[in-house]
Amino acid sequence: MEEISDLAEYLAEKYCGSSPVIVPQQIAEASEIKFTTGNYKNAFDGLTRYRNNKFRIFINLRETDNLFTPRVRFSFGHELGHCKMDWHRNAMMQPGVRPHASFLDYCFDSEEEREAEFFSSCLLLPESRVRKDIFRKPFEYRLVDELRLKYNVSITAVLLRLMALDMRPFMIVCTRNGKIAWQRCSHDFPFYRIMRGLNDAVPVDTAAGEYFADGSKYSKTQDVFAEDWFQLYSAEDRRRKFHEHCVYYEPLNQVMSILWED
Repeated sequence: MEEISDLAEYLAEKYCGSSPVIVPQQIAEASEIKFTTGNYKNAFDGLTRYRNNKFRIFINLRETDNLFTPRVRFSFGHELGHCKMDWHRNAMMQPGVRPHASFLDYCFDSEEEREAEFFSSCLLLPESRVRKDIFRKPFEYRLVDELRLKYNVSITAVLLRLMALDMRPFMIVCTRNGKIAWQRCSHDFPFYRIMRGLNDAVPVDTAAGEYFADGSKYSKTQDVFAEDWFQLYSAEDRRRKFHEHCVYYEPLNQVMSILWED
């Protein structure tokens, strides 16, 4: 992954200079990669096609989107990754390979999609810059939000970048319609298995669980215990205290929980 991070940061520095907001379309234009935008409904978020010895990126702009919307920026960076990483580009240039469509749902099964996701996060949040931003700062939601605003990216993009940089152990749990859609955690986070309910329901005694039970929303970080969220194998872990900060996205009936320990 270090090779991907170095490549993404090199491109950010070369084509966007010192600006904190990296502009993927600027990199595409400088690299003579054509791109097309349009409302493609639910067909894809981004798609890369190789035809007549040239790459073209297609970006899905829904009704409220533009090229500077964080979701769109991340999708554009993702597609650039397919064009810029040698092993991705070479694979797409083989005869008979179909256009490569991507969906920004963070549930990627293939290694290629996970690498493109990582490339995009490294491009929009270059390592050397982010490390300066977080140096000697405590992990808290306020810091995550500051980075989101500075780099014009989503909360999810910031969290995935901080996780890759090993800022501190934490977990992300995304819940939609009361069911856990996906989870990610740092390699050194103390727990992995969530206390899932029937049909992957989010645990009820959590801040996220309360939202789906009765609509309760918290603007501040809440305290929870390990037994509220995780499958435990030691009774001593039951009352370990964790922080849970919820980010709500009502159009998808979604709650993203950020969990960490002091």
